[in-house]
Amino acid sequence: MTPTDLARASAAPVLATGGLRTLDVTTTDGSITLAAGAYEVFNGASAHAVACLGASTASMPPVTGASEVAAAFMVPAGGAAAFALDAETAVHAKLLSGTGTLYFHRKGVL
Repeated sequence: MTPTDLARASAAPVLATGGLRTLDVTTTDGSITLAAGAYEVFNGASAHAVACLGASTASMPPVTGASEVAAAFMVPAGGAAAFALDAETAVHAKLLSGTGTLYFHRKGVL
């Protein structure tokens, strides 16, 4: 999925062909396997979350000056992030503190 396709999908309305999944998260790596598609993940927790497509978040976020971690991103507390999966993928995540829930909204096909 191109960045333009992802931007369009993220702006798309909720459709009957979309879906919602949840992942309860703590400060320990957790994962959920998601189908291919364009997603928005909402962080319902009061702490920031770190997520990674296809790899553990156990040693994240990386320390200052460390090498880049591929396919990793932050989801701010009470905020959202968009990402796309070309195939079924395990999405790993953890919170920087506390417990909470991540809500994964798969955009429907227009």
